[in-house]
Amino acid sequence: MLNIKQIQYFAACAKTGSFSQAAEMLFTTQSNVSKVIRSMEDDMRTQLFVRHAKGIELTPEGERAYIHVQRILENIDELEMQAQPLAKSSLCVCFHPSSWFADIFVTYYEAHKCDDLHYQVYAADTHEIIKRVKGRQDDMGFAYVMQNQLAAFQYFLSRNYLEFELLTETEVNIYTGKGKADTADEGDFNMSQLRLIQRFPDEFSPDNYRNLVEENGHSAVEAETVVVTNSDYIVERLLGSGELCNISGADLSGRDPGYSSVKYTFPGEGQKLVYGCICRRGEELSEQGKDFLGFVKERLQISGK
Repeated sequence: MLNIKQIQYFAACAKTGSFSQAAEMLFTTQSNVSKVIRSMEDDMRTQLFVRHAKGIELTPEGERAYIHVQRILENIDELEMQAQPLAKSSLCVCFHPSSWFADIFVTYYEAHKCDDLHYQVYAADTHEIIKRVKGRQDDMGFAYVMQNQLAAFQYFLSRNYLEFELLTETEVNIYTGKGKADTADEGDFNMSQLRLIQRFPDEFSPDNYRNLVEENGHSAVEAETVVVTNSDYIVERLLGSGELCNISGADLSGRDPGYSSVKYTFPGEGQKLVYGCICRRGEELSEQGKDFLGFVKERLQISGK
């Protein structure tokens, strides 16, 4: 049976490529590191490292072992975080990267900053949101889904014992920098000439725009994606420069007209986005979760969505 010490020492050696550097990282001696690695190799009955004059390197068996070791250490980190003492109440949510949601959370925090609360707020793609809510890392997740993918998405959630509460829907637009939009009439563009900045797409996300078709039959896939990022901040800044465009849903509170304008709105019900909350099926939210979800719904009503 392997022990956690062997796993930690192995990871340090794999990361540094040196017994001596691993020893410094682990605050021990080189001979002790070498001894622990040798015992791990004996227990696994395989050679994990090739020793040579310049240091060490993983064998093919060591490479395969390192993949599993990284997962083990990630799980240990998550377990240690879970073991940390929480306040009397806590709120853990995950969400698609969204300036609107960030503003909502900040507003909610300001209204509750005198309460005895701890918060965990995590930006993620659709599959990570599902994984986190299902695994009880978060109380709920907030996600955008293409309307024509909603039925498949809800079925996928049901297979994972989750459910989706639809909160609102919004249009899918082509956005362009403010300066660029002012120089041309709406609709006066060639889809194949568009240069895009997009967030990383996943199966159900609004950035999986390949099926979007404009009125003249041209597909969004004809456009060239120049930059792909998971940073909402980078999208805003590069979009504001005026050179690139972005295909995404209408911000629930409206985009800042100072840096971008709507160039085109894709027509048709199936090409809209829906926005909603992912929760564990048949499980009641905590009082704090109910309060936050109610706050989000209230803000959607205020913005007219």
